[in-house]
Amino acid sequence: MLCQTAIVHGRKIGETTYEFGHEGILYRHSFIMYDKATESLWVHTTGEAVKGTCKGQVLPFLPSTVTSWGTWKKLHPKTTVLTGKRANSFMGKFGFEQRPQRYGFSLGQGTKPKLYPFPLLMKKGVVNDEFEGRKVVVFFDADTNTARAFERGKHTFAFHKAKVTDEKGRPWDMLRGLLEQAAEGEGAERLTPLPGTTWLIERWQGFHPRAPVYKLP
Repeated sequence: MLCQTAIVHGRKIGETTYEFGHEGILYRHSFIMYDKATESLWVHTTGEAVKGTCKGQVLPFLPSTVTSWGTWKKLHPKTTVLTGKRANSFMGKFGFEQRPQRYGFSLGQGTKPKLYPFPLLMKKGVVNDEFEGRKVVVFFDADTNTARAFERGKHTFAFHKAKVTDEKGRPWDMLRGLLEQAAEGEGAERLTPLPGTTWLIERWQGFHPRAPVYKLP
């Protein structure tokens, strides 16, 4: 079984933009990439180069969303799709629709993340927390098993009558990080998304055995 995580990295470090390929080997059940300029080897789950000229460098981790196609299409009706050849399940499949309790949401860059287990997110729905000196909010949509994280600034969020509301009682669309009352207007208040992704918990702990895990207060 592979790590079962989908991570989006930026390809540019400094002034250099790298082009990557699949090396065809695994490291701790995670596939390895190589860059075509130096042939250094990079771990896709951390974005870190572990061998070659670029060893020690880390690719920037970009905000992304793991969700259902229906939800994505609703949020982005004009979306485009990258097509490719089916690999006959060689890369494995996300299984959190059947066993969401085995998964969690990993917030943070590369080798310094924090895990929010799905079972706790299911209970809370929305978590106000602090991470690396920033006030953050982690939202979980139980209908689609979608988790997202944002900088919350001065806001504090809670569930109220099946809606996520802020400290003023205003409803928010947390899949977009957008204040609902101004969703269609210019200058709508919007939260800054943070990089994070869904992980199989046992694989995450294999990479980050001493990293923090969120617990209910």
